[in-house]
Amino acid sequence: MSMYSKFAAWYDRIFPFSPGVYSFLTHHLGDRGGPVLDLGCGTGDYCAAFTRDGVRAVGVDLDSAMISQARARGPETEFHVLDMTEFPTLGGPWNMIYSIGNTAAHLPGGRFWSCVENVGERLLPGGVWIVQVMNWDYVLGLPAFNFPAKVMEGAVFHRAYKDITPEGLTFHTGLDIEGQRVFDDQVRLHPLSSAQMVAGHEARGFHLVEHVSDYSGSGFDPEVFSASIFVFKR
Repeated sequence: MSMYSKFAAWYDRIFPFSPGVYSFLTHHLGDRGGPVLDLGCGTGDYCAAFTRDGVRAVGVDLDSAMISQARARGPETEFHVLDMTEFPTLGGPWNMIYSIGNTAAHLPGGRFWSCVENVGERLLPGGVWIVQVMNWDYVLGLPAFNFPAKVMEGAVFHRAYKDITPEGLTFHTGLDIEGQRVFDDQVRLHPLSSAQMVAGHEARGFHLVEHVSDYSGSGFDPEVFSASIFVFKR
């Protein structure tokens, strides 16, 4: 059972739907309409929102427990248990493909760039590729990093990055319920600096439209802990 299956039931409380994230996605989709593809959709709330707004959306996630919740939430939306690198099996092309929530960092460099190449081949003209990771420029300057605890009624979610090197780091998570540790888990992540992200995309025919630190569009500062959100077009 993966780290994510273990807290699938808590996922929506830990990472609730954000109107700001959805507004960012719909802004960059513009009036092109669907279809849109969510790589690493979790419990599918953004796909379900697109469906409610009349935009065809497809979500994929490797975790079957997440997809079960996504299908219950959005029965009219198409969801697949699928490795994000295998999305070409779903056809296309797409007006927008996005991967948010640091999902992309789970892919080692070679698999990530192969996925990016597939994205480029399966975007419609004028289509958009949005990818959000952590601000690795900041994190890679540290030996370790502890996130502030996420405190919810009856539960506390812990996250930390350890053993940080340019080649990779270990992402530790823990969930306490009613003061009892329910699970501890860890997964290897593969950071890419902002310069590596931009250069790698440019080498594959993309151009950078926007690079911001949050979904309200704040300017990116490599020396401040934040997200790192890239908007690319071919």
